[in-house]
Amino acid sequence: MPHRLSAVSLLSACAMVSSLLWTSGCQEVPVTGRSAISLVDDKDINEKAAAEFEQIKSMQRMSRNPAQVRIVQEIGSRLSRTVFWDVPHADWEFVVFHSPGVLNAFAMPGGKVGVFSGLIDFCENEDQLASVIAHEIAHVAARHTHERYSQQMMLRPLGVATSVGVGTTIGGAGIYVPSVGSTAGGGVTALTQSAFDRKKELEADHIGLMYMAKAGYDPRESLRLLQRMEEHIASQGGPTSNGWFANHPGFPQRQIQLSELMDEAMAVYEKGEVQSSHTIIE
Repeated sequence: MPHRLSAVSLLSACAMVSSLLWTSGCQEVPVTGRSAISLVDDKDINEKAAAEFEQIKSMQRMSRNPAQVRIVQEIGSRLSRTVFWDVPHADWEFVVFHSPGVLNAFAMPGGKVGVFSGLIDFCENEDQLASVIAHEIAHVAARHTHERYSQQMMLRPLGVATSVGVGTTIGGAGIYVPSVGSTAGGGVTALTQSAFDRKKELEADHIGLMYMAKAGYDPRESLRLLQRMEEHIASQGGPTSNGWFANHPGFPQRQIQLSELMDEAMAVYEKGEVQSSHTIIE
């Protein structure tokens, strides 16, 4: 008579496999030192992200404003040099999309970064814009997309294939927008996914704050920008404190965390060899 595994035995086997996967796929997140799981291949996910980025570029209007393109390229170059050892194999690309009124930017694995012109128009100076770009670069350095893929793989039954779009993690006003062709995928409840994304956004705020300070951008401007965004969204009748199922934390929570980290960030900034010129963006 063939041997049949009991439900308890099956669960135990699954737990053992999960434990082995976690041990073999564990990574340390830069700056925060958090242990995170990564079960996906870098080359594979970077190729998918690059393909999606090309698709996004083909569907979005590129900026023809040389001043905006120049400042994003300069900030991107400075930050990417700063984070080189955390993301040594990234093929950085910084693109400006002509989208007046859109206060956002996004990043994808492998170093693909898009900035919407509305965000550039909204920022008062180079440091504020750098705070958003640093936040997006932090997502790449922390390999948050890798972790999201891995979490969904862990929550699915053994043997079930995982098919999830790379997705773009949007910063700025704090709105998560799936990328072209991406899907939510099964196996993760809205509650679990939302909580997971909120934690990643707060971690990206933390990492990005230290990155911008290390690159010589004034970290105090990150807090100033969030305060201005909160006021702007409130004036437009939008929510400033997201609900339980929101993918991003609310502005108050983000501001509290930045305030708590500001002394540390200022110490990094004041030790930096390169200081920002606080350029006013026109």
